[in-house]
Amino acid sequence: MSDFAKRSALIVMHCQNDIVDPKGLYSGSGAFAEVQRRGTLEKIAAVLKAAREKGMLVFYINNGFRKGYPELKDNVLPICAASRDTNSFLANTWGTSNPDVIKPEDGDIVIINTNTSAFSYTNLDQILRAQHIERLYLAGVATNFVVDTTARYGSELGYEIHVLEDCCASWSREMHEFEITNILPQFGVVDSSENLFKALNA
Repeated sequence: MSDFAKRSALIVMHCQNDIVDPKGLYSGSGAFAEVQRRGTLEKIAAVLKAAREKGMLVFYINNGFRKGYPELKDNVLPICAASRDTNSFLANTWGTSNPDVIKPEDGDIVIINTNTSAFSYTNLDQILRAQHIERLYLAGVATNFVVDTTARYGSELGYEIHVLEDCCASWSREMHEFEITNILPQFGVVDSSENLFKALNA
């Protein structure tokens, strides 16, 4: 394994059936349509294959709430509270699973979160530090929510952040493009799957 692969991790966030499948309880947000238009899942699948072949650590960050949503307080973090309104992201259901095209494999690490950041209330940072990871490649839905907050938090913790633009999508084209152009460059590198393939094969 190259030093690049050893020090890097791929993090796939919130690419779950409730968001990226037309039957998903949260798919009406617009995310499903954008994921389809951009071919996001197919691009993530290609990145996952390349990362695993080179020994790069793969993480999944998946939303998952208990029945009754005890993790969610009234009138706090409305985007997460909307899960309760739609009865979506219930733990251990089809909606919280990843589609077959990008499903986790042996050796991948799946972390359940109940927030918009992959780091909030999870042990992601602990695992990354234990594995001496320095560089994070981010993919997921939505660009201006979980990708944004994870990039911000990760950069503050000292990680080198790379956002795989072609492996992200949002609720609309405008949301994605505004985030990519104006926000994420302040917290890391707006990158591409092609550049990651080149780095893995260098």
